[in-house]
Amino acid sequence: MDDKLIRTGIRMSCRSGWVYKVSCWISIDYQLVEVTAERDWHEYHSIRRKVLWQRRGLSNYDENHADEYKTANHPLLLRLNGRAIGTVRLDDFGNGTGAVRLVAIESEFQGQGHDRVLSDFVEGYARRLGLLTLYVNAAPEAVGYYEKLGWMPEIWDRAELVGIASECLQMT
Repeated sequence: MDDKLIRTGIRMSCRSGWVYKVSCWISIDYQLVEVTAERDWHEYHSIRRKVLWQRRGLSNYDENHADEYKTANHPLLLRLNGRAIGTVRLDDFGNGTGAVRLVAIESEFQGQGHDRVLSDFVEGYARRLGLLTLYVNAAPEAVGYYEKLGWMPEIWDRAELVGIASECLQMT
């Protein structure tokens, strides 16, 4: 398997009809891609800027922030049938722990389960890096989502709660 690409395929069928029978097959191809190519960086920043900054009325998004390019940090892009629909950055703290950062799913794809797929991919990616404990700074509107996935409130580093994370709840 290519280290830069993780894939899964799901084949779904649907049938409906009263008088007419309709059958269809939907092919779903998810990919978790390490952001390295210029196109990937553009899509990664575009999704984050729209979902995490502009939708919240913020305008100070910095795609050149130093944290994006640290070797221990892993910017990742979720693709659905080739289209970029989500982002996350996984930061490796180097001691078996890491942080899930700035999770974003394109607005038109929210509420359809893609966030759970992204979460599963990120957890698998973290395990391959040897990360045994993950932390997150959950935005207030995302706390319920993380609780449903089994995350629990836990203060892990108060110094993290600045800037866009100032209103977040820390969880593990």
